[in-house]
Amino acid sequence: MTTATEPIVPVLSSNVAGPLGVKHLPRLWLKLVLHSLGRLPEGYRHGHGGFDEFVTTTLGIDTEAFIAYVESERPHYLACEAWVREHAASLTPETVATINARIEGADLPDTMLPDRRARLGPLVPEEIRRAYALNELDDWLAMHEALTGR
Repeated sequence: MTTATEPIVPVLSSNVAGPLGVKHLPRLWLKLVLHSLGRLPEGYRHGHGGFDEFVTTTLGIDTEAFIAYVESERPHYLACEAWVREHAASLTPETVATINARIEGADLPDTMLPDRRARLGPLVPEEIRRAYALNELDDWLAMHEALTGR
């Protein structure tokens, strides 16, 4: 059982969408809430860069305002989506499709692949390059390590 101070690995995939249909938004919300509680493991991006910033900027949301809202209010997920609906300048089916296509189709950058593959070990097929898939495997390994102490 975890204590209220132990880090929690955000095992929610970037490939998951909430009712708005925006992939990665649930993961971003979770990482920001965990960070606000001091429970996000070290090294996890939380709001800036990568898919995090891509989602907010593509929706036309002020990234800093979104981070401040989630980290100060710690809303449940549906309240977070209501905030997004109210503040997004570009919440259209086309924008959602653009975000989702990028989340589904982005490969992990070549600069990150060697370290990630070394961490995950030889059982991950070389043809798996999608960022969300490799991030999922890394999260699952980190969760296993946290739970088993390995």
